[in-house]
Amino acid sequence: MENTQKIKEELEHYAQKNPDIIMTRLKKGDLIPKSAGLAYEIDDPEIYKKLGDFPKGTIPYGPAHRALGQSHWKTFDLFQKEGVQRDGIKVLPFSRAVELGLGQCLEKAVLIQLAAQNGAEGFLVSGALEQTDSPAGFHAFNIVFKNGEVRLLDAENPLRVDKDGKITHPYLAPVLNINDQGQFEVPQEWEQDRRYYLS
Repeated sequence: MENTQKIKEELEHYAQKNPDIIMTRLKKGDLIPKSAGLAYEIDDPEIYKKLGDFPKGTIPYGPAHRALGQSHWKTFDLFQKEGVQRDGIKVLPFSRAVELGLGQCLEKAVLIQLAAQNGAEGFLVSGALEQTDSPAGFHAFNIVFKNGEVRLLDAENPLRVDKDGKITHPYLAPVLNINDQGQFEVPQEWEQDRRYYLS
């Protein structure tokens, strides 16, 4: 429990200094950076309810994984067609991407954050994922605090899905620590050749 509190405090501190990288308690009107010059606006904080009827605090990683997909180029096309220029960036209502089923790691992580914050504490992290055969690159994921535990949830990359796209083994790793390099340390059995970072 003491370590959980320490991790939470570290993330809160980092969020204050880097609000575009770590976000918590998303609300209507918040802007979520997608990439350089593009951002989503949270226009419906309860958009996650379109995934189904869940008990309060449920984290719908499976439905979020199945609901959003397709090429990231389609998402960028949507920004070009429907995004509105505002203060030098194109802004798109987040609900629009959900309605069209467009999204990858960021969109899934935003949906998870909106659902989780209804009953559990958590953070949306626009960080990085590194694997042995690929260098670190942008990746969004969630850190969720529930029942005295802290977990890293990657809705974009579950451990296993069945032939129908249903998650049979989610990536919901216990977080042990955040090291000096900003890496989320997880138990060895959860590493799966993945290293998640704050940025």
